[in-house]
Amino acid sequence: MKKFLLLFCAISLALTSCSSDDDSSDSVLLKKVVITGSGGKTTVNYTYDGNKLVSVVDDFKVINMHYTYTGDLITKIDFKLPDGSIEQTNSFSYGTDGKLTTFVRVEFDEDDFKGYKEVYTYNANGTISVKAYSGDDKTQTNATGTSTITFVNGDVSEITSTNSPNHKYTYDDKNNSAKNVLGLDKIAFVDGEGTDVFHNELSDTSDGEVWSTYSFTYNSDGYPEKSTSNEEGEDFTSEFFY
Repeated sequence: MKKFLLLFCAISLALTSCSSDDDSSDSVLLKKVVITGSGGKTTVNYTYDGNKLVSVVDDFKVINMHYTYTGDLITKIDFKLPDGSIEQTNSFSYGTDGKLTTFVRVEFDEDDFKGYKEVYTYNANGTISVKAYSGDDKTQTNATGTSTITFVNGDVSEITSTNSPNHKYTYDDKNNSAKNVLGLDKIAFVDGEGTDVFHNELSDTSDGEVWSTYSFTYNSDGYPEKSTSNEEGEDFTSEFFY
């Protein structure tokens, strides 16, 4: 669950044409994605309060994510099991300028709690420096490494890290299905991976190895309506409904 926003592109791909209920590109919101892979087909449903994301849940509740906002900023995401119990919580803290300062991931199991924290520094050249820590659910004090995040056109283009795989991303120049969701752009670089928000990811290369590739067809507003992908050797197709 490290790539907690996988729903908007990374899990995606395709079956019939999608439709849009709104003529305004600025108010387009993704309602569902139908995903087909070797294991079968599932539908991922998105619910909103205005432009704020409330939940992302698939047919089997394997993807079962619930969002909390403070103002226009996402401050918590709960990952739930099918029975409703919380498996993982991601928490986000911000500075007075609205920029993310701290990310904390806590994983729960029957025996113990696992905690991971990232602290961010925003550099004059537009990059972000990250310090990572691990520990229990209440304190993450063991330094585990550093990384640097680089952006192109608002999306994460590269992450170089001392404690996790390095990533390089390429994108198209079309609209991402998450573009109009409040707050997602503020947290699209946490946990050692980038998540596309403004444009659509075409490839993710990690330490010189291509992890995933994507191709898209688009609707008249320039948003994805179908996609095919290969993610770590597995093929998927998806279609997007707005």
